[in-house]
Amino acid sequence: MKTLTLTNSRQMQPYLDQVWALLVASYAEVSGGLHYTEPADLLSKTQRWRLVTYRGRVIASTLFKAKRGWKLVAMASCRQHGLRARHALRRLICADLPRAWMELSERAERFVLRCCGGHHYLIHASLAATLLDKPVEPVAEDGYHYRRTVAGLLKAKVIVGTPLPY
Repeated sequence: MKTLTLTNSRQMQPYLDQVWALLVASYAEVSGGLHYTEPADLLSKTQRWRLVTYRGRVIASTLFKAKRGWKLVAMASCRQHGLRARHALRRLICADLPRAWMELSERAERFVLRCCGGHHYLIHASLAATLLDKPVEPVAEDGYHYRRTVAGLLKAKVIVGTPLPY
């Protein structure tokens, strides 16, 4: 397995079709779905990709945009490669938590908190609106979760990682 960090569209282009297919499959069951409408959006709206390849095929990916440091905006692993791909995604996220941040919900939240040590990087909900530059509604239960509207749906979310100070 090989880990790649790509930082420009020339480097990303050869992997675009594989990454797009992984993301479409991974976000098919997520309420609100993938927030990109076509592959070209990935090149124009993200600035950093981390990929794990196995025998020349992408089996795990994390995509970032530059916002208060690196904000992870999409992640995926290849279901055909099962545990190998899941472990590859885990390695990517574990390495990125000290130097990036992410807004999570549903399965992604459970995966990062349980499998990647994300619980060590929880960000208090009072900071969410400022980090996101979007309105949020805090949830009183734990101090970390909040709700916000995403793709027309009110979703419970949490932020983990290490954003740059503002």
